[in-house]
Amino acid sequence: MDEKKKGKLQILVIILMILLLVATFILFFIGKYMVAFILFGIFMLILNFISSWKNLDNADYVYRKIHKGNQKW
Repeated sequence: MDEKKKGKLQILVIILMILLLVATFILFFIGKYMVAFILFGIFMLILNFISSWKNLDNADYVYRKIHKGNQKW
């Protein structure tokens, strides 16, 4: 994935997460608890996916940096 598409995707995901969080609080204070709970669950799923993805990405980066100096060729 090139950098331009990746940047647009990141911006869209950030906007989606902000909108989900705002909608959750608005629905909670209106009294629609079940819908707010579902939207908050979706928010948490997206957040969990992103954190797991970045954890793997960071672990891969550290692994490559450590083993790059150990290569003899």
